[in-house]
Amino acid sequence: MKMQHKHFDALVLQVAASVITGRYEEYKQAGLSDKRYRWDILWSTPASFRTPWFDEVYQYCNDDHIDTALRKITGTK
Repeated sequence: MKMQHKHFDALVLQVAASVITGRYEEYKQAGLSDKRYRWDILWSTPASFRTPWFDEVYQYCNDDHIDTALRKITGTK
């Protein structure tokens, strides 16, 4: 994974609560993709975290790298 540990760890802290809530089943029942679930979790984080995090991460990662990190965190495919 290309993402630096400090950015991955910050992402884990921000999205962990959303992953635990069990909304994944709702997404599956609605016919939504795993990728949609992962990215909705990321976009549901506070902008005060998300904006500076994206500013730093996009300097060396693209969406594929971010999605790899999100897959690892959420355990989805």
